Amino acid sequence: MIFKFVIKAFSTRALSTVLSIALLGSPSFVAGAAGEDPSTAPASFVRSIPLKNGAIDTKTYLDQAWEQKARSGLVANSGLAWDSATRDWRMKNKLPDEAVKAIAHYASWTAVAARVGLNIADAYHEQDRMDELAKFYNAFLKTYFTSFGDLRRVNAPEVKQKLLGPELGPDSAQTLAWYSKQSDGSVLLRDCYQCNAEYFYPTARLARSIAALKPAERTAAMNQFVSNYVPLLAKDHLLRLHFAERMRSEMTPSDPAYKKRIMIADEILAVATAAELLGARSLDSKLIVIDDSNVSQLRDLIRAGVDRFQFSRTLRQDSAGHSYASYFDGDYDSFEDMDYARNEDEPFPNPAAKAKPKGVSWDISHFHIVPIFLWSLFRNKQTTGVDFPAKGDIDAISNQYAFHVFQGDFAHPLFTNFFDGSDGWYRVNYSGRSNYGVAPSHFCNMFDPSHACVTIAGIYSWGLLAFLNPDVARVQTALVDLARNNDPAVACFEPRCFRERYYHYADASFSFVDSEGQTQYPPALIVVLSELVLSFAQAPQKR
Repeated sequence: MIFKFVIKAFSTRALSTVLSIALLGSPSFVAGAAGEDPSTAPASFVRSIPLKNGAIDTKTYLDQAWEQKARSGLVANSGLAWDSATRDWRMKNKLPDEAVKAIAHYASWTAVAARVGLNIADAYHEQDRMDELAKFYNAFLKTYFTSFGDLRRVNAPEVKQKLLGPELGPDSAQTLAWYSKQSDGSVLLRDCYQCNAEYFYPTARLARSIAALKPAERTAAMNQFVSNYVPLLAKDHLLRLHFAERMRSEMTPSDPAYKKRIMIADEILAVATAAELLGARSLDSKLIVIDDSNVSQLRDLIRAGVDRFQFSRTLRQDSAGHSYASYFDGDYDSFEDMDYARNEDEPFPNPAAKAKPKGVSWDISHFHIVPIFLWSLFRNKQTTGVDFPAKGDIDAISNQYAFHVFQGDFAHPLFTNFFDGSDGWYRVNYSGRSNYGVAPSHFCNMFDPSHACVTIAGIYSWGLLAFLNPDVARVQTALVDLARNNDPAVACFEPRCFRERYYHYADASFSFVDSEGQTQYPPALIVVLSELVLSFAQAPQKR
C-alpha cells in the first residue's frame, strides 16, 4: 500500500506560482537578494525545480505525482478505484473481510494521500481535484460507515467484548468499525477515535476549500460532500467525546485525571479539525450550516485544546537568548516503548542495556501532527476566537525543530529521534517483533529493521509552517535539495549512500529521478514538496 506510511500515533499508525529551489548544495533559499527571508518573496519560488539535466515544472510534477503515485493511497486502503473517463469512484477490488472489519485503520491510512491531494488542489486552485476528493469521500461514507446502534447490536461468537458504552454517543452516531483481535483469538469491538480523527481531518480541510469557491464553481459532488460531512464532523465526531471537559480536567490539580497529564493525538487532531470546520463556516455560512450552539462548543473545544497544548510546553532559552519550545516532555517516559530511550549506542540493545528516559518528548514521527495543528489554528484565527499561535509560539517551536531536532548539516540532513532533541533507541522489540527497533538517528538504516528510522514521517508537515519561519523553510528546502542531489557520495542509489540509507522509502529513492535518470515520484518527497509549495502559495500576512 504505497501511501500507508504514517506511523500510528501511540496506538499502532501544491500555483500558477510554484517552487524554485536554490542551487545544488546550498543550505538556504535563494529568494531575490541573497539571504532574503523566503516568506516575504514567495513569487521567487514559482516556476520550477532545476535538476542536472533540465528543470521540472513543479505543478506538472505534482499533478503527475498524484496520477501515478499519490492517488494509490486512497485506492489501496478503500478498494475503490478512480475512473478518469466517467470521473467517478467505483468499487474495484473489494477489501478482504478482515480489512473491512478493521476499516477504521484503513480509513486512517487514506489521510496522507488525501492531504497531498488537498495541498495540490489548494495551491493551484484545482477544482477537478477537489471534485475527485469529494466523490471519494462520498463513496467511502456510503460503503463503510456504520452507526453505534448497529455495532451495539452485533452478535457474533468471536466478539467477546465491546467498548461501545452510552458515554461514547447515541445509537444514531456514525463511526467506523474496529474489530480488534486479542491475543486469545477473540475480538474486541469498538470504534477507533484516533483512526477516525486521522480520516476526518482532511475532510474538514476539503470542506474549507469548497467553501472558498464561488457557488458556481462547486460541483454537485462537492455540495453533496458538504451535506454529508458537516453534521457528521460537528456532532458525531468532534463533540461526541466531550474533549474540552477532559482536557480541562487534566489541568486541574484537584481532579484525579490531572495525574495523567498526557495530551493525546486524538485531541490534537480534533482541535485542528474543528478549526478547519469553523474556517469553512466563516467563508460561507449558508453552505457550511452548523447550529450556533455547536459553533460555541467547537470554539470551546479549540480554547481548551490550546490551553492544554500550552500546558504541555517546556520553554527554554539558549545562550543567545532565543526561546525554543518542546512539548509533552516526559509524558510517555514510563511506557515500554521508551525502555531504551537514553541508550544512544549503535548495537541493538539487550535487556541489560535498558535506559529509561527522564523528560523525553514524543518521537518525531508522531510529532508531525503538531505542525498540522499549528497551521490549521493559525490560518483560521479569525474565526476560532483564539489568538493562537502567535509569532512567538511559531518561532519557539520552529527553533526547537530547526536547531535542536535538525542536526545542522544541510547537505546531510538528519533529525534526532525525539522532539526534545534526545536521540536514543525507541520501540525495541515493539509489539512482539523480535530484533526490531528504532536506532539513534546516525545509526539507523532504512534497509535494516533492527536499526529502523523514524525520519520519514518526522519530516512531514513542517513545510506548512515554512512561510512563517525562515529556519523551518531552510530545513525543508534542504530535503528538496537532497532529492535533487547528484553527488555520488550522497546519492548513489545504493544502500551504502547517505540518501538511500536514511530516506529510501516505499521501494523508492528520495530523488526526483531514478538510477536511470527517469522522473519518479517517491511518496515521501511528494508529501514534503506539496506542503512546501502550499505554504508559499497561500501564505497569509504574518501576524
